[in-house]
Amino acid sequence: GLVHPSPSLADIIGISDELMSCIATWLEGHSLAQTVLTCLHLHNIPNITSAPLSAICNAVLKICELTNHIVSSAACYEEEDFLTCTYGFDISPQPSSTKVILNLKDCEDDINKKLKRNEKVNEEELAILSRLKFWKYFVLVLTKIQRFEHSNMDALKSDISTLFHSLAPVQRTLPLGTQPVVTTSDSGQKTKTMTGFEYLINQRLLSSTPPRYISITERPEACQYLLRVFAHLDLMTGVAECTTLSGIIRFFVKFSEQGPTVLPRSCLYYIVLFENKFLGNEDFVKYVKDEVRNFSHPISFLTPFISDRFIKGIIDKFLDDVSVCVQDYLHAMSHNKGRQRRKLGGLLGTLGRLYSRTEEYDNLIHNRIAKQESTANHIRALSCWMLFITVEVMIKYLLLGWELELYQIHESHYVYCYLEHLFTWLRQTVLCGQALIQSSESLEKKLVKRHKNMKKKKRDKSHGMVLQMTNVYQMLSHAYIKAMEGFAIQGKLNDYLHRRYDNEEIRFRQRFSPLSMQSLTISYLPLDYSTYVSLSHVISDAKAGKEYELFNESLDCFKSVKEILDKIPQEHSVEFLSKVVKMNCVQMSLAIKGHNKDSSEPPILDFSICQNVPFIKVV
Repeated sequence: GLVHPSPSLADIIGISDELMSCIATWLEGHSLAQTVLTCLHLHNIPNITSAPLSAICNAVLKICELTNHIVSSAACYEEEDFLTCTYGFDISPQPSSTKVILNLKDCEDDINKKLKRNEKVNEEELAILSRLKFWKYFVLVLTKIQRFEHSNMDALKSDISTLFHSLAPVQRTLPLGTQPVVTTSDSGQKTKTMTGFEYLINQRLLSSTPPRYISITERPEACQYLLRVFAHLDLMTGVAECTTLSGIIRFFVKFSEQGPTVLPRSCLYYIVLFENKFLGNEDFVKYVKDEVRNFSHPISFLTPFISDRFIKGIIDKFLDDVSVCVQDYLHAMSHNKGRQRRKLGGLLGTLGRLYSRTEEYDNLIHNRIAKQESTANHIRALSCWMLFITVEVMIKYLLLGWELELYQIHESHYVYCYLEHLFTWLRQTVLCGQALIQSSESLEKKLVKRHKNMKKKKRDKSHGMVLQMTNVYQMLSHAYIKAMEGFAIQGKLNDYLHRRYDNEEIRFRQRFSPLSMQSLTISYLPLDYSTYVSLSHVISDAKAGKEYELFNESLDCFKSVKEILDKIPQEHSVEFLSKVVKMNCVQMSLAIKGHNKDSSEPPILDFSICQNVPFIKVV
């Protein structure tokens, strides 16, 4: 691992590629001391005689600095995701980002000038040229994210695309660089040596607990890893197309389903709430206010009432509290899947308390407005939306259990019973919002006639699609409930349901304990075990042949969902959901005909096509 005073072109390529592998290993959760900072050149950049290598080393340190800043600021990481500790090393090189980029560009220009003069340029020089371009755009992209400006979003998207494609020539020329040498000792331990690197140089800085040695990601795998990172960064820029709070939340949920690593997750949260403004442009509270207005059209938002200082003070307090909760929701969705569920469970308590306060706000505002306008109604105008967002978080908490493979097949029945219960409440809140809009609009017409300066505002009425998809998921939950009841009657779940020392009530309460905390503030929302037992009596009271009726009922639900999905426009991305529903129709048809009815094997819930809606395999 000695530093060569005059590195060859092959050495420069090899060092650049090894640094790329070290960065990939660092982003996977290992420490800087064991990855990037094992490169000896980084500790004494001024003494590097090669201009390209010096520029690359400065770029690597700048990438570490920018990444560390973005991830630390977003705070969307766990210890197993990312380590911010620098062990006393200064990863902030003297040159600024602009200077680092200019140095890389100067080295690029030197090689390009040779090409323009038709001078002989060997393939190693071309390989260095491709690496200089890669590092330049890597620094440029992270710099634009760290100094984010809404007006630069299109330029950022273009640079990310260029960065993604700049990795292809690097991949093709990986064999041109100096390769690490791996030796095996008599005891079987493998040791890796590479020009310019000493992999154990910083071991004294680490704790004495094992393991003390890590394996640096291989170069081809590092390229694939970085390609996924850049693809997710490109996907991240799509958040600029979101114009409503519900659209922003859906984007975070969909982005999380792609399985992004810590850097893209942190970049998304960092730019969305840059300086506490959406994309650094508009106050986030404005998006919250527009969302509440579109959902239930509270009359307190109308000009004659919002001018009242008492009402305005309550509304501002409500919007500030909700804004903090929604930001916490987005922050939770920016974590890894396992941490998401724990943070959502903690957020439910905050949402429940805020809902209780919101009901008080509604009553105070209603009593105040009633003195001015006797026909006005503000009951549930704010708390209706608050209940909607609370139920959405509860549903996401349950669905994450499937993604994390936490539920066993014998638990699927009460999980879907709980989901059906929550989707029913979600539907009720949407219908309540529609009713409030109709009531408010009739009052607004009267006020417009009375106040000549008042103008009626246009609103985005998006309840139709929300209500339609809520109905779809409610019917799907019912379909799975009936399918599981049929399999339970056939005895396919008996091995799980009658284990010794098992208590279903304890399992039920333990599984849904974070949701049950809502009973302290919203008593009617959680599903109690006694209610679940009354819903599931069909299994214990079943007669011979009853399972075929249940399979038939499940099939009817799947068919109804299929008809609804076929009418939904393609831009709403329901093709995977539609595919799962069609496959389940086939499986339920086979179950009705007695397919594998004598088998004691439980059905398999396959989530490979759609993360939240499984394909039932009858085995």
